[in-house]
Amino acid sequence: MTKPMGQVRRATQGDLDAVLNLDQRNPVGHERSELLSARVRSGECLLFEREGKPVGYLIMRSRGFFGRDFIELLVVAAQDRRTGIASRLLHEALSQSLTRETFTSTNESNVAMIALLHKRDWTFSGQLEGIDEGDPEFVFYKRAARAAIRP
Repeated sequence: MTKPMGQVRRATQGDLDAVLNLDQRNPVGHERSELLSARVRSGECLLFEREGKPVGYLIMRSRGFFGRDFIELLVVAAQDRRTGIASRLLHEALSQSLTRETFTSTNESNVAMIALLHKRDWTFSGQLEGIDEGDPEFVFYKRAARAAIRP
C-alpha cells in the first residue's frame, strides 16, 4: 500500500470541531455530533492530517461488536478520496485492534466503501436488514495480522 502524505494520530478534544466539520461536509442524513463528541472524548477516534489539516477520521469501538473491535465510521473529505487515506486509516485501526477479528459495516448503496473493503481483503460476514429501510447493511471483518491479539 502506498502511504499518502500525512499522519494518523488519536484525536483529542481540541480536534472535535475539525471532526464535526469533516462530518458536516460529508452528510449522510444523520446528525452525529453527540456520537462524535462522545467518541473523541473516549479516545476512539483516529484522525488523518495532511500538513496539519484534518482530512479524514475513523471511529473504532473497542470490543463494540459481539466482543470484537468494530469500525463504526470512516470519513474522508470528498476532495481527498481515492488517495489512500481511508486505506491508511483502516490499516492503523487494524494495527491497534485488541481482538483477533475487527468488524465494520456499510450500506449496500455505499459501493465505494464496499470496493475499498474488497481491495483491502476484508471478508463479507453477512447482511442486516431493518437498519436503513431499503438499503441493507453489509458486515465485513478482517483478521489481525498480529500474533499477540487477545481472543
